[in-house]
Amino acid sequence: MAIITFRSRAAGEIYMFRETAEEIFKVFDKPLGIRGVITPEEIPAALKALQVRIEKEKELLKEVKAKEDKAFREGKDLDKEKKPAMEQTVYFTQRAYPFVEMLERSLKEDVPVTWGVP
Repeated sequence: MAIITFRSRAAGEIYMFRETAEEIFKVFDKPLGIRGVITPEEIPAALKALQVRIEKEKELLKEVKAKEDKAFREGKDLDKEKKPAMEQTVYFTQRAYPFVEMLERSLKEDVPVTWGVP
C-alpha cells in the first residue's frame, strides 16, 4: 500500500493510503497522479462535491440507525447481528474528514494543496 503525503501551508501535512485518496478524488473528478496540485480556484468545487457525498452517507447512516432502533424496540437481539469491533466499517466521512479540513483551511488562506512534491 502506497502512502501519499498531502501538503498545504495552511494545514501542514496529511498522510493517506493511495486507495483512500483515489476514492476521495473520484468524488470531485480529479485524477490522482504521482504528484499534483489542487489550486485555490479548484477547492470550492472539490469541497462542494465532498460535502454532497458526506451528506448522502450521513442520510444512509441515519436510515441504518432507524432500522436498528426499530429492531431494538421489537425486542431483537442486535448484539448477535453486530460485527465485532475489529470488523466495524470506517466510513467515507471519517476517512475524508482530515482532507476536507485541509481544503477548508487552504481555501481560507488562498493556498494550494499539493502532493508528491518535496
